[in-house]
Amino acid sequence: MNRSIVYIGVGFILLGFALIASPIVLTGAEQFTLEQELGLFVVPFGLVVILLGAVAHDPETTTVSGAFGSSEANVLRAVATARSREAPRPPVRYNPKEPVGCRYCRTNIPAELVQCPRCTRARSCRGCGRPLGMVLDRPTCPTCARAEAFCNCPMIARAAAATASSARGARRV
Repeated sequence: MNRSIVYIGVGFILLGFALIASPIVLTGAEQFTLEQELGLFVVPFGLVVILLGAVAHDPETTTVSGAFGSSEANVLRAVATARSREAPRPPVRYNPKEPVGCRYCRTNIPAELVQCPRCTRARSCRGCGRPLGMVLDRPTCPTCARAEAFCNCPMIARAAAATASSARGARRV
């Protein structure tokens, strides 16, 4: 709330009431004059100014980056510098809305489903490779309890990749 704008609106309302009451106070006669008509138009204008002042920001607390001496600017700067010192989050390597292929029957599974519609096996998390669970109608990694797009578990080695490398044996050069 911007108090200076509200005070201007209160001034307009007081001016309107003064214009409405002025013929009675000055002349003692109750007659409808031009000043009273003008006062009837000034009072609603004052109400509009008060409403605009009530929804406007206060310049004493919300200034442009504290350029005019805001008390909150130093706190916001400290939070911003602490946030900039953190390591940036690695980007997501996939689109969270794209379908996933089932690794057992090769059926496309929509991103909203947890089980394959064909073989009914749980699909694996694209972040860590563990089977997904469902929490609040969204696929959730059971290890870190986060949505699949925000999984931060370490990647586990797949059993198929481990057996294929040992079955090949030593490579000849």
